[in-house]
Amino acid sequence: MASINPQRIPIEKDLQRQALAMSRPNGWMYTAWLVLYLLIWAGLLALVVLSQTSLPLLFLLSFLIGNQLHTITVLQHECGHQSAYNSPYANRWVGRFLAWFIFMPFTTFTELHRFHHGFLGDPEKDPDEWFYERGPLKLFMREGLFLPRFIYLSLTRSHVKPSMRRSIVFELVFNIVSYAALIVFFVAAGWTTVLIFGFLLPMLWLALVLNPISRGFEHYPLSMLAEDDPARRDLRHNTVTVTSPIIGFLWANITYHVEHHLFPRVPFYRLPALHRLLREHDYLRVRWPLERIGISKEIGKHHAVPPLR
Repeated sequence: MASINPQRIPIEKDLQRQALAMSRPNGWMYTAWLVLYLLIWAGLLALVVLSQTSLPLLFLLSFLIGNQLHTITVLQHECGHQSAYNSPYANRWVGRFLAWFIFMPFTTFTELHRFHHGFLGDPEKDPDEWFYERGPLKLFMREGLFLPRFIYLSLTRSHVKPSMRRSIVFELVFNIVSYAALIVFFVAAGWTTVLIFGFLLPMLWLALVLNPISRGFEHYPLSMLAEDDPARRDLRHNTVTVTSPIIGFLWANITYHVEHHLFPRVPFYRLPALHRLLREHDYLRVRWPLERIGISKEIGKHHAVPPLR
């Protein structure tokens, strides 16, 4: 994946060098964050086991587990960018392990995501374009189909190499078999409540609520830009950075999305520092939560972006 596209946000060479220096993975740092986020997931799951008689608490816990699944999605995405570890082998197998939590074949996401970064805003080549092409309302509805759509595209698009497609099939079959075994085990053990509120309902929260909010807002402006608008290809106009450190922690800093697209190899735990490095440059930045329903007006309010000429 390209490390920077200077035609989108001009960045001085000295800052480019500093930013690129941040791109070296630190496996120990990544592992420490990974263990922390997995411990939070395991702790929430343990609370589900202990709270089986309180339905309101179970619904709350299932939502929090769903949020943690979203964070795990971001961590597997780091492996796809080769920014978790120096070893491609470690990135591949840790990425596969984390992608299993959301049923996503790791190679599916990684292969299509390469094209998203390379052709962001291109209606013909960006695999994410389908989510944005019918406007804001359809955007959040369509994001709920993210998982099946990406699996379908990865198995049918001609640009996916046969070797990659074999990996996708292998990972998909493994996920299907292991999830089926998990369901049979929990039902046989009489742990249906844990299965529903610890595994199945969190997946629905992730697919239908959390993923549409997070992924949908990352490139929300694309849903309001015409296909021939040059702003579609400009990171100052097609991508949003959310500056809340709380949401950044909860979602492993995927909210620093302009910075991520400028330097995709910079690990997630360095994105706030990269944001500070680029703070004098113009691009879309907002606070969280979104204070008004008129999101398009809110985007422009917080940080002025020069119009394209």
